[in-house]
Order: sequence, then C-alpha cells, then structure tokens
Amino acid sequence: MATTTGGSGDSQLFVRQSTGLVREASALDALIYNAVFSAPVGATLAWGVFFALSAFPGADLVVATIISFFLNIPVLIMMALLASSMPRTGGDYVWVSRILSPPLATISNFGAALSAMIGATFWARYFPVFALGPVLVTLGVIFNNDTLQQWGTSFQTDSLWIFLGGLAMIALMTAIHIAGIRTTFRWQNTFWIIASIGTFLAFLVLLVGSNADFSKNFNDVNAKFGGGDTQAVISTAGVQGAQPNAGNLDATLPTIFAIMVFMMWNWWSVYLAGEMRTASNRRRQFNIMAGALVWDVVFIVLGVLLLFKVTGYDFMVAVNTAPNAAYKIPTGPWYHFIASLVYNAPILTILIVGSFLFWSLPAMVGNTFMPIRTVFAWAFDRLLPEKFTEVNERTHSPVPAILLVMGLVTAMLAWSVVSTDFATWLALGVLAGVVCVVIVGVAAFIFPERRPELYRSSPANVNVAGIPVLKVVAPLSILVMLFLTWLTLAYPGLALAGKPENAWQIPAFMAMIVVVGLVVYYGARFVRRGQGIDIDLVYRELPPE
Repeated sequence: MATTTGGSGDSQLFVRQSTGLVREASALDALIYNAVFSAPVGATLAWGVFFALSAFPGADLVVATIISFFLNIPVLIMMALLASSMPRTGGDYVWVSRILSPPLATISNFGAALSAMIGATFWARYFPVFALGPVLVTLGVIFNNDTLQQWGTSFQTDSLWIFLGGLAMIALMTAIHIAGIRTTFRWQNTFWIIASIGTFLAFLVLLVGSNADFSKNFNDVNAKFGGGDTQAVISTAGVQGAQPNAGNLDATLPTIFAIMVFMMWNWWSVYLAGEMRTASNRRRQFNIMAGALVWDVVFIVLGVLLLFKVTGYDFMVAVNTAPNAAYKIPTGPWYHFIASLVYNAPILTILIVGSFLFWSLPAMVGNTFMPIRTVFAWAFDRLLPEKFTEVNERTHSPVPAILLVMGLVTAMLAWSVVSTDFATWLALGVLAGVVCVVIVGVAAFIFPERRPELYRSSPANVNVAGIPVLKVVAPLSILVMLFLTWLTLAYPGLALAGKPENAWQIPAFMAMIVVVGLVVYYGARFVRRGQGIDIDLVYRELPPE
C-alpha cells in the first residue's frame, strides 16, 4: 500500500508540512453529512422519537421538536464561526488547543470522539434490530414463511445475531472509508437518497390513508399471531383517550432530551473542514448546519403529524408501551412497519420497510469519520504515534487511523449487545458531547482576548450592537448543555435506567472523559520530552493543510 509518510525530528513541529488529506467534500456532501448524522429522519422516527411516548405519557413530540430547534441555534452559530476561522482537520481540537489550552483540547475532542463512537455502535446495532430484522419478519408475514420470521426475530432479540449484523455494517463502513472520501460520500449520498425516498413514500401513504384502513389491516395481521385489535392494544395499555399535553413539563422536558439525543449534532461538519472546499466561508458553514437542522425538524414534525393522523396518538402510546399482551406481531411497532400497514399491499410494504435498510450506513459515516480524523490530528501534532498520520497516496485515506477506530467500534459493539440498552447508550453519547460543547463554548467566549490578531482577521469577527457575536452565543451554548445534563439527573429514565440512585454515574462518566483527555496529553508530552521534542511549541500556530 502506497502511503505518504512524514519525517520526524527536532527540526519541524509537525510530522510533516502537509497533511496529505485533500479538500474533496462539497457543501452538499457536508449538508447531507450533518442531516443524516444528527437526526436521520426515517431512522429517528423509527425509534428515537417514539421512545418518549412510552417513557413519558402525554409527551408532545411536535412542541418538543420545535423547542429543540431553537436550542440548537446558538450552538450552530458558534460552531460555524469557529470552523470558518480555523478550517483544519480535528475541528474543536484545533480551536481549543490554539485558543484555550492543549489539555482542554484533548478532553474536548475525546468527548466528541467518544460520543461519535457510541453513535457508530448504536447505528451498527440499528441495522439488524430496526432494519434487517423487521424486513425479514415483514417478508415472512407477506409470504407466510416461518423461517424468515424466525431469522428476523433473531436479528432483533438474539445477542449473537445482533452482533453479527452490526459487524457486517462495520466491515462495510471500514472498506468504504479506506476507498477514500469521494467514495465515502457517494455511498452516503446514494444510501441517504434511497432511504429518504422510502420515508417519503411512507409519508405519502399516511397522507392519503385513513384510520379505518390502518385499523382493518393492523387487526388482520395482529390476529394471525393471536393478538387483539387496535382498541384491545389501547385498553391493555390503559391509555384510552391519551392526548399530547405540552403543558405537562414532566413529559415535555424529557422529550426534548430524547429528541436532542439525535438533533443536537447539526454542526458536525466542523470535522470535515479540513477536507471541504471553501470551508473558510462563514455563511456557507452556517447554511450547511442550519439547512440540515431545518430539514430534520420539518420532516420529523411532518412524519409525527401524519402518523398520528392515521393511527391516533393513544394507539402509538399503547403500542410503544411494553409489554403489551395485545400486540403479538413478531417485530417492533417501528414507524416504517406501522406505515406499511395502512394499505398492507406487498409491493408498498417491501418498498417502505426495505428502504430502512439504507439508514444505518449514512448515519455511520459521520460517527466514524470524526474519530478517525481525531486520531489523525492527534498523531499529526505528535500526541499519538506517527504511524496514524499515514495517508494512502491514491485514495487520500488515513488507513491506520481507520483501522484503529473501526477496531474500537467493533469492541464497543461486542460490549454493548450484552451490557446496555439503546436508551442508556445514546444518553451517554449526549453527555460526552456536552463535555465537548462546554469547553468549546469557553474557548469561543475568550477567543477575542486570547488570540486578538487571529480573531480580528478571522470570519468569527462579527459584532452586533458593538458586542462580539461569540460573546452571546457561547454562553447560550453552554447553558443549553447544562440544561441537557440537568435533564438526565431530573429524569432518571433518560440515562440512569430509571434509578435515581445511579445519579453518580453521570459525573463519573464525565470525569472519565476528563481523565482520559489529560492522560493522552500529558502522557504524550512526557514521552516526547524524553525524545527531545517540545510538543507545546506545536500549539503556537495552526497546523498545515
């Protein structure tokens, strides 16, 4: 394998004078990357949003989604200003290390990378549990094939089958990353288009369908497995007449968290800045982030409203309340499956349910791309072995970094299938991201004073009424993160397995991120000092492109 490697020694700060990475990503690639990383519409509807219906009865998903939209705005502005000012591989690691301090940068960046790898693990698990399994069960029902139903059930419930299904997705993602960024985004965009078409087909079916159509078909299918009709499902759960109630804060507030789990990441393209064309354009950076956010909000709200129009709110609360003895269909009541029952036509069912096979891969792109670039950026600044800066000359892909990260994700997948549920896994990802955004917020707030020359000449130098915009959006971003952390403590069902006595796990988890970040930096500093290299000098200037 041909690789670009850099010389080392005391004569140069960085491993080499060029990263070897190429600016090949377009604004459209970045917009899709953000939208599908943060809240892939169909996949979020399939599981994430409706978790709140069972955990927090009375949750108003529409209001909570709109509130989440506004909570994201200051974070996006802050991230767009910083990304356009220092468009380098590594994102927050570069900004924080050059503005605030290198140890805080490794803490911040490790928090983001850990969050991403948790996300990658989730989406690897998503493929067998929410995509492949339901597809096989659905095909088994259509063609009256018990074997397909058994396989589909195994992919949703058996740990070994879940691991193997997730491993297949990790292996495919590894090969795609190695093939280069152009290939990666071709796969991402193609899969996103196919998945989105299937989701919009589900929307269309729900738009023209009726409650009577759905009820008849649901009753027929559920009866084949010994289940009851829609009213039996509702009465078994005891939620007759349930309606969304935005004024019920004990339902609305935790629902905001459940949505932000997916939707707080529309700024993730900052980690593409070192490989994106015109990345120093402030307006383009913000438009990419805001465009992805608007897309997610509009279509999640639309999807929720269309589903409730056909099924009724009380039915969706009931069918998501487990266990429900009246629901016997051997697959979960996921959005795409429920939508396919409106007409229960085999071709429509195959198209709608089958399209959800295509959500996992594009969602995994951002979740794996970022930690790969973290490893690369740390190695480029000499925090990790220089081997991880090697780049394939033909594909411009950092192969050693790719193999390291994907190996870690595989290990996390193996641990996750026997140790945690989806809700806990995702909540931990949010908390890791909170650490990152809070530290970035501090760096953004002091940017004008700590690096005045860099700030004055940068796209971040924007004032409103004489006040730097960063002085406004940075504290607001920190407050949003503190609010999310408070929610995990106030509502143990979000991250503590419903047990308030587990509250110690949240500060302990965040402290672990701090400790790992400090160990990485000070450990590397100690080793390099023994080699006669002062890595502190690296942080006095921006890394080369």
